[in-house]
Amino acid sequence: MLHKTRAVILACVKYGDTSLIVHAYTEKFGRQSYMIKGGRSKKSRTKLNLFQPLFLLDMNVSHRDGKNLQMIKEAQFSEITPHLNFEAHKNPLVLFLAEVLSKVLKEEEGDTQLFGFLADHITYLIQVEDIPRAYHLNFLMNLTRFLGFYPHDNWSDAKPFFDLDNAVFVSLENRHAHCLSQAVSYLFHQLLQTQLSLIDQMDISSDDLKLLLRGILNIYALHSPGFTKLKSFAIFEDLNDY
Repeated sequence: MLHKTRAVILACVKYGDTSLIVHAYTEKFGRQSYMIKGGRSKKSRTKLNLFQPLFLLDMNVSHRDGKNLQMIKEAQFSEITPHLNFEAHKNPLVLFLAEVLSKVLKEEEGDTQLFGFLADHITYLIQVEDIPRAYHLNFLMNLTRFLGFYPHDNWSDAKPFFDLDNAVFVSLENRHAHCLSQAVSYLFHQLLQTQLSLIDQMDISSDDLKLLLRGILNIYALHSPGFTKLKSFAIFEDLNDY
């Protein structure tokens, strides 16, 4: 049976001599994998440039519950991003976020609120020329709202250390190896308090940006099963202009 759904492309890999497997998060069915038979052949009608990380598409798909591989019948750029094109300087960020999403989006059922969050942020990335330096931190923290481990912002003078294991702020007495330093914990508290529209006003040094990112990725590693080392992380740190 054919269905219409919007989709965020997570990854695309070669399969066999001419085919492709596309991994996507769809509005209607959650995370799915799609086979495109002969997608790499010269006679293919499928536009391969559609299936790039974080591209937002409108798709007609054949869906059967329980199947590991579904089929894409038709795909085109989404109506809300008809001229989708990430500028070259955004590529390290796009690849980094797509890899994170590939690791944490596992459910095979639709979540319209999560999909709306992803669509809004992809549209933002396309439209904004100068992306805020701490954008990725804001994105990763707000994504945890949908993953079930959004931090409890109970920071105070009495609880100035962020406990990565329990995603709460703790006192000096409860501090352990998986706590952020007091200075970085305070920045983390500020990050939780700051909306995306104001994120560029945060005064964070390049070194602190890196410490915050590593802290957030540690939260993911501790709370998201199967969250392993990111291949794009080192490249993102090297190429991203802090």
